Amino acid sequence: MELERAKIVALYEQYLACCNEHRFVLLGDFVSEQVSGSGATDGLAGYIDRLKTVHTAFPDYRWELQDLVVEQDMIAARLIGQERHTGPFDGIAPTGRRISTQELVIYRFADGKIAQCWGDFFPVGRDAMMAPADAER
Repeated sequence: MELERAKIVALYEQYLACCNEHRFVLLGDFVSEQVSGSGATDGLAGYIDRLKTVHTAFPDYRWELQDLVVEQDMIAARLIGQERHTGPFDGIAPTGRRISTQELVIYRFADGKIAQCWGDFFPVGRDAMMAPADAER
C-alpha cells in the first residue's frame, strides 16, 4: 500500500505544479475526462474552464499544499492561496485587493487520474473578497 500512496502523492504534487504554472492544456495528464464533483459542469473541459476563470480573476494565484492525507484511492488536501484580485470573478468586479484563502479539497483517483474532486474555490474566494479590507489575513 505504501507504494500506491507514494504514487498518489507524487501524482498530486505534479498536478498541483501544473495548476500553479497555469499549464491547463496538460491537465488531462492528471484529471479524468469524466471528472465530477466540483462545479455545475462535469468533465475535463468544465474543470479546466473553472481553473481558467480563477486565473483570469487572479493571474498570480498559487495553491500551497499545507497538509495531505491519503487513504486508499482518496486524498484530502489543505491548501493556502495568496492572490491579487485583478479580473472579474463570479460577479465581483476587480478590487485590486490581495486576498488569502484556505481550502480543503478531497480527491478520488481512478486509473491514475483524478476522477472526483470535492472542493470549490469560488465560495472561498468570494468570501475573502467580501470581507472588510482590515480582515485580510
